[in-house]
Amino acid sequence: MQKRQWIWDSLTAASILWPLIASAGEITNYSPVTAQRLTNPEPGNWMLYRRTYDGQGYSPLEKVNTANVKNLVPVWTFSTGVTEGHEAPPIVNNGIMFVATPQNQIIALDAKTGDQIWRYKRQLPEDLFQLHPTSRGVGLWQDKLFLATTDDHLVAL
Repeated sequence: MQKRQWIWDSLTAASILWPLIASAGEITNYSPVTAQRLTNPEPGNWMLYRRTYDGQGYSPLEKVNTANVKNLVPVWTFSTGVTEGHEAPPIVNNGIMFVATPQNQIIALDAKTGDQIWRYKRQLPEDLFQLHPTSRGVGLWQDKLFLATTDDHLVAL
């Protein structure tokens, strides 16, 4: 009986996950994340929670300054479809923005256009109690993106 349940659960999971995998877009020109790049990030990248290991949260980009900030207008917006509070900052590597949402979802966006490249959502056990389903974000290393899930798993994409 347990074997039948396992097969049924596997088929159900495959039918749910296949559309996510099949619809995933390809990321081109992705630069692997190295210790060197994390220690000294390129100006346009934001690969750590506060950009640098010392947590300064400062962008070295010079196009926006005190003289022109009042002229900024939104170029694009994106709805994740998740209503719980988002606490993790977006992570950016070579023009790809990774957004971590509550409920174990990661969305890859083109940072210039806001177009969705792919979306991953981990299926959680139905009986999982989540007092606070917030994501603390993702980590990048080499060619992988890492997500710690609320059901105690580590996912590498």
